[in-house]
Amino acid sequence: MAPKPPRWDLSPWFDDFGPEFDAWLDRCADDLTALDARIAALPPLTPDAIEPWAAALLDLEAATVARQHARVYASARAAADVKDERARAASARLSRLGAEDDGIEARIIDRFGVADDAAFEALCRHPGLASAAWYLRRLRARAQRSMTPDMERLAAALGVDGLSAWSRLYGQVTGGLSFELNGEATPLAWLRSSLQDPDAATRAAALKGASAALESRAETFAAALNGIAGSRLTLDRLRGLDDPLDEALFEAATSPETLDAMLAVVEEKAWIGRRYLALKAKLMGRETLRWSDLRAPLGGAAAVPWGEARDLVLHAFGAHHPALAEFGRAMFDAARIEAEPRSGKRPGAFCTRSFHDGTSRVFMSYTGAAADIRTLAHELGHAYHNHEMRGMRAWSRHYPMTLAETASIVAETLVSDAQLRDPDADRQQRLRVLDARLGQVLVYLLDIPTRLAFERAFYAERARGEVSVERLCALMHETQLRIFGEGLDPQATHPWFWAEKLHFFIAGRRFYNFPYTFGYLFGQGVLARSREQGPEAFHPTYVELLRQTGSGTVEEVAHAALGVDLREKGFWRSALIGAEADLKAFEALVERA
Repeated sequence: MAPKPPRWDLSPWFDDFGPEFDAWLDRCADDLTALDARIAALPPLTPDAIEPWAAALLDLEAATVARQHARVYASARAAADVKDERARAASARLSRLGAEDDGIEARIIDRFGVADDAAFEALCRHPGLASAAWYLRRLRARAQRSMTPDMERLAAALGVDGLSAWSRLYGQVTGGLSFELNGEATPLAWLRSSLQDPDAATRAAALKGASAALESRAETFAAALNGIAGSRLTLDRLRGLDDPLDEALFEAATSPETLDAMLAVVEEKAWIGRRYLALKAKLMGRETLRWSDLRAPLGGAAAVPWGEARDLVLHAFGAHHPALAEFGRAMFDAARIEAEPRSGKRPGAFCTRSFHDGTSRVFMSYTGAAADIRTLAHELGHAYHNHEMRGMRAWSRHYPMTLAETASIVAETLVSDAQLRDPDADRQQRLRVLDARLGQVLVYLLDIPTRLAFERAFYAERARGEVSVERLCALMHETQLRIFGEGLDPQATHPWFWAEKLHFFIAGRRFYNFPYTFGYLFGQGVLARSREQGPEAFHPTYVELLRQTGSGTVEEVAHAALGVDLREKGFWRSALIGAEADLKAFEALVERA
């Protein structure tokens, strides 16, 4: 019997929400309470106080690792079953513990902000903390972006029943939503796969049905989005931040100059995505494409069984480097992948990791669509990144979102590289693979910039008051048409995308969009270096790059590993050379039709 998409095994983390888990949370709570009092009682940071400060910080790092371990377990359980009440309760309790952790961090930030420069640098050179120096300097930099410690602690505490509650509500509601498709109730989580169905009528029906489901809870979603954004804007104002994007750039360890250079090249090269739209419309016998057609497969490819997908991914990884294939095989064998499609699962896909044991878990719903194979490779790439950082201290494993996509983009590109190298691939197969690759270009050059432009415009309007459901839909419709251009049917956009996309509702992240374009382009740039030098020769550089992603700004990491300046347009242009070559090859195949 052919293997089916598996469920993951979380038991190495915890058996269940039983006595062991409760005792773990009790210890976390006790440790954080004791650390809060201990750090509050520390003397000012002077050369004579380095040792007690270092000891307290090291204990805080350990306490944070323990809390994070429980959090990833609870969130993984909640994602796999949105009706799991115990997972929901555990997540709520962990949110409160997170608020305590944030409060301690706020106290440290305040103390670091007034510390003597020489004493602070001496602390960063302490043998136990030297490898976390960049993390500590980031905390100190936060002092210039923070309220008073008491205000920050209040914000963290209120966030449990504010920002985080809105986010949890969104997840609970979407997890329970379904729409009718071909006479059957279909979970909203399956929309993405449904939009990759070979049948145009099925795709259109799926988008229509999902949109109706989203519309039925539109006021709830609008309230959540307005609540999240309104809270952030208030906190930004109290912290002295003028632009809602400022905090996202700080979190992404990215300078405005780098983002501007990247976005300028994205706009300059947007013609690649728009030309691809026109070619795909021609293949499908249409003047323009509807939103439901953007990810339509070409040639009616059959669903790929799970076992074949597994073998394809491992083959592609092995063709690049044995270490990557060996890691991928271990992920499958250890049941660290949740891929069974079923109702009650949260929409989307992700990779989560525990700092406690250094292992990762991959979450998705595998239905056999070609895009599901890419998703599998993508999330395994994230897991490989985490794997290469195992053994490093927790504070050195906090990499920014902009660099978080490097290994995932590399991994999914390796799969399509292997497919294009297949000597038995016929014209239709090559068309499908190139279509998928150019579909990614469309996502990163048009779709993601649409999300960024929408979110920036939404925040500008939210600053003047709450934004209605009608306005949110109109804003999304207008932004899609402006960025996608004439290749998108103006009568068939997706105005409910703001309600569908989880990223807009994540409490701990804002502008969770531009890092994806950054990651795609940076990953393609890394792959270009690998092809130039050869995978075997480049692999040590690649591993070191991944290991350093939590130890510097994106500009510092890129310069150290690749010798490039991300504030210049040259690197970003070079990262799209492959996309232009794919477009040329795709166009030649289309013209042969």
